[in-house]
Amino acid sequence: MGFFTLEMAQAQLSPGGNFGPWIWDLKLKAEHLADDSVRLRLPYGDHIARPGGVVVGQAMMAMADTIMVLAICQRLGRFATLATVSLTTNFLRAAVRQDVIAIARVKKLGRTIAFGEVDFFVDGSDEPIAQALSTFAVLPDGVGAFNRADQR
Repeated sequence: MGFFTLEMAQAQLSPGGNFGPWIWDLKLKAEHLADDSVRLRLPYGDHIARPGGVVVGQAMMAMADTIMVLAICQRLGRFATLATVSLTTNFLRAAVRQDVIAIARVKKLGRTIAFGEVDFFVDGSDEPIAQALSTFAVLPDGVGAFNRADQR
C-alpha cells in the first residue's frame, strides 16, 4: 500500500515539509521506502556530535520519532496527524564520526494507535547500535493538523 515516493518523503524532511525546523537541521536523507519499512540516513556533522565525535542520543531519538511518522503514513497510505505516546530508546554502542542509518517498521497498526520499532546502525555495518520502540496515537483528521505539504 505504498504511499510515499522517495522524493515525497525527502520533501517532508526538508524546509517546507510537515516536520519542524529542528528536524530540517538534522539533514535526514530518505534512502529507501517499502510497504514494510522505511530507511533514513543521519549524516554525521559537528551539529550532532559531542566532543570526541560521538553522535548525540537526542539526534537519534528525534530521528526515531520522525522515521516512525513516515513509516506509519506509508502504511496508512495517506498523511495523518500523529502524536507520540511513548518512545523508548536503548543505546547499545556509540556512533563515532559516522553516518547513522535507521530502519523503521510498523509492528501493529490499528485505527487509533500504531506500534513501531526502529533499528539503528552505523553506515556500512549490520551490527545494531541502538533500538527504539514507539507508540503513536493516530488522530482524527483535522485534530492538531499542520499539514503544510498537503497545501501544495
